[in-house]
Amino acid sequence: MLNICLFLNPAIRRGKPIHPPNRISFVLIAGAVLFWSLISPHMASAAGFASGLDMAGDRESPWKISADRLTYMAAERTYVAEGNVIISKADQSLYTQYATYDIRTGTVTLSGGLRLETDGDTVTGKEGSFNLNTRTGKIVEGALFLERNHYYINGQLLEKVGADTYVIEDCSVTTCDGTNPDWRITGSKVRVTIEGYGTVRHAAFRVRGLPIIYVPYMIFPAKTRRQTGLLPPRIGYSTLNGGEVEVPFFWAVSDQVDATFYQRYMSQRGYMQGVEFRYLADEASKGVVKFDILSDLEKQKSMSDADALDISPYERTNRTRYWLRSMVDQDLPLGMEARLDADYVSDQDYLREFEDSLFGFTTRTDLADEFHRPFEEQRSPTRRSALRFSRDTDAYSLQGMTSYYQYLEDPADKDQIHQPLGGLDFTFMQEQIRQLPVFFNVKSNYDYIWSEQETKGHSLSISPEVTFPFWLGPYVEFEPAFRYTYDALRVDGLDGTKENYYQSAYEARARLATNAEKVYVVDGSRVKRVRHKVSPALYYTYRGYRTDQQEDPWFNPIDYDDYGSPWFDFMDQGREEDLSRNRISLALENFLDARLEDREGKVDYRQWSTFKLIQGYDIDENRRSIRPGEEKRPFTPLAAQLTVTPFPALDLRASTAWDHYDHQLSRTTLSGELTVQRNGGRKDRYEVNYQYYAADEGGQTNVNLKADVNLVHGLSIGGAFHRDLDKDHNILTAGWVGYQSQCWGIKLGAEKEYNETNVIVVLRLVGLGDTGEW
Repeated sequence: MLNICLFLNPAIRRGKPIHPPNRISFVLIAGAVLFWSLISPHMASAAGFASGLDMAGDRESPWKISADRLTYMAAERTYVAEGNVIISKADQSLYTQYATYDIRTGTVTLSGGLRLETDGDTVTGKEGSFNLNTRTGKIVEGALFLERNHYYINGQLLEKVGADTYVIEDCSVTTCDGTNPDWRITGSKVRVTIEGYGTVRHAAFRVRGLPIIYVPYMIFPAKTRRQTGLLPPRIGYSTLNGGEVEVPFFWAVSDQVDATFYQRYMSQRGYMQGVEFRYLADEASKGVVKFDILSDLEKQKSMSDADALDISPYERTNRTRYWLRSMVDQDLPLGMEARLDADYVSDQDYLREFEDSLFGFTTRTDLADEFHRPFEEQRSPTRRSALRFSRDTDAYSLQGMTSYYQYLEDPADKDQIHQPLGGLDFTFMQEQIRQLPVFFNVKSNYDYIWSEQETKGHSLSISPEVTFPFWLGPYVEFEPAFRYTYDALRVDGLDGTKENYYQSAYEARARLATNAEKVYVVDGSRVKRVRHKVSPALYYTYRGYRTDQQEDPWFNPIDYDDYGSPWFDFMDQGREEDLSRNRISLALENFLDARLEDREGKVDYRQWSTFKLIQGYDIDENRRSIRPGEEKRPFTPLAAQLTVTPFPALDLRASTAWDHYDHQLSRTTLSGELTVQRNGGRKDRYEVNYQYYAADEGGQTNVNLKADVNLVHGLSIGGAFHRDLDKDHNILTAGWVGYQSQCWGIKLGAEKEYNETNVIVVLRLVGLGDTGEW
């Protein structure tokens, strides 16, 4: 399967709920407004220089005026400044050779060239005239440079003709340096009315002076706020969907609400309508809803098509195809919060046939990035929707939730899933009892579980806990704790019967810990102190488990973990069918921290490295009776974790577990990220990830590599590689090459994931936006 896609320079900011106004119109507006706002205070100051007036109104920082000759012509009521005229204040300076001010008309004229510098921005011209009464004026052969975005705006005539109307004749806009820019946008005449509309006559996009795109007449919105209008299209081709074009339309509903409509036509699949709705009330209350729908020309999936079977081995008979996804955060009265996650798709093939992004280049909001919580991967076999209401205080936490899981792996099994349609969690936070070294907390939970073709019913759980932390002398901390959990189940059978079950667990645990550390004096350029801290700890857990049922009808709400034991899930190798526990564990944690000082004496602290070891021993496993030929395995795998972060650009992490009885590593993970700063603000990035899990851990071994390297003369190359080492199969192979000059760039990329191939071309004009990740 081959996809080819060309993105044509939309100025859409990824992951932002509110879109900006059209970029090129914003440049013209900003240039026009800045032209007058920069020049008018200097004209006012020039008008009052002979009488010593401070027209700026800032008494603490008055205007300073100097010239070779300053005169007043009484008959004409005109002030004249001649030769090396400089009008300055703070970081603003106006330079010209000749300036006059006519008191009768309020007209200021400048000649012999003019140059205004302020905050890095520059206005230059051959000559100019301004009327301070009507607040109009013009500059001949004017040029404006905006340093922040590196814009050059030139015009044979820059004129302010009304209160909010500007005219630029023979206009040219570019971000390229030099007298012969690589690209520029030109117009014979541009007329802009702020908070209204602008017109451009004979607009052209030129490359080295050669017109590539020409529009004889164009109207554009000239408001400083977001504007409704068409966004640049996306054009592509794939063997699965044929030729396709997508034309987005942006609707600025209000300052807090907007929407983008995506009109997408695919020659082999038909017309797809998409919409993305966004609102932003404040940082804690915002939402995004995305929906796409298609009446597929391919009415039924062909089970004899190899490409179709590669997408999934299951039939598809529906013609109406859609995908709804949303995330919403909303503050409510009485200190409550609402969180909505919606993710529902019409069929198991949709997400693999109609991806809304290619190669990481996307113009739509990334929900996970925007709301900082996970969203199901595109190829996940399940889709999750949930609504949660919560109220959290220092004393308690109350949460109500409903969830729905859509199972896509085999549509025939979708009605057999147990759905937690309603749930309520209440937690009484840990509270000290009077002044005693005793702390108490309670966790409780209710769930209603529903299924179309399986059992359904109710689950109620309560779990009180008491802890007694105290010190054994000045160096050793001892913390015993006790917890009891009771879970009542009411199960409605398929035959109408109702059964009641219970399960309970009582648990005692203890932690014995101490710390030892030493600080080393280091005479480094920045590093002044290094601290090594060692924290050994001994954990003991005893849990008894009781139930009156042979098997769990849904799930086990009595969590299978060791409370108080560090990173227990990583090292645990216990038998899941045995919920009793009698285990002792020894943990050893090492921390290496640095104290840094710069030349100004500013202090910073950084954790350079951590190294952790943990070894568990199952007492019940050692005591249990075994059959002939069977061996006891009381020792859990020896688990280790290592992190190395000596500076922000480097992040290395590793974890592993050694099985004492199989004499092999049961799991290993390695990851590394390195960022290298290059000239011009560019960065080289290198990433490596390795995962290995033994057969009893899931039997998985894969490696992921990614690199993005800047070469000489603006060239860059990169690639990504994901491989399943167990199956000896490449999951993803990608490569790209790019070129970036001072004001434009191009990037070519190709990606193959399974049997699908994508080819992408990205064009970038610096200052006018680009597509995807550059």
